[in-house]
Amino acid sequence: MDHKCGREAPDGAPDDATDWHRVWDGLGDALGGKWAFHVLRALDEGDAGFNELRRRVGGITAKTLSARLRELRCRGFVTRSVEATAPPSTSYALTDPGREFVGALRGLERAAASVNCDCDCCADESACRVVTVDAGRPAAMWDC
Repeated sequence: MDHKCGREAPDGAPDDATDWHRVWDGLGDALGGKWAFHVLRALDEGDAGFNELRRRVGGITAKTLSARLRELRCRGFVTRSVEATAPPSTSYALTDPGREFVGALRGLERAAASVNCDCDCCADESACRVVTVDAGRPAAMWDC
């Protein structure tokens, strides 16, 4: 066991169809808290102390940041190092699994940016139409 919370480190991809449920449930538990993705994304910019990380994330309270960092450390996404200076200096960094996970999130970030609608029509549900395509031709259209 190498995590602070005493759980075994994940050892890779699920082996069978039922394991993916466990993996995704664990991800939901680990990252379901508000701001977890923001903290990981901010650490992707580089190691940071608590206050610097709080500035990078923006809008997060010290209590919430502390809780998210503790959860992310427990799950093995983040490390914490303390230097014996006066006052003590604390730094947070992504672990290798954390960097790998953030890489996947960055891919999702790029995909989401490519499908974002920047027009006002999306706010108007009456303008929303779904078209199914059959052999390259519109086959059906209905309101979504």
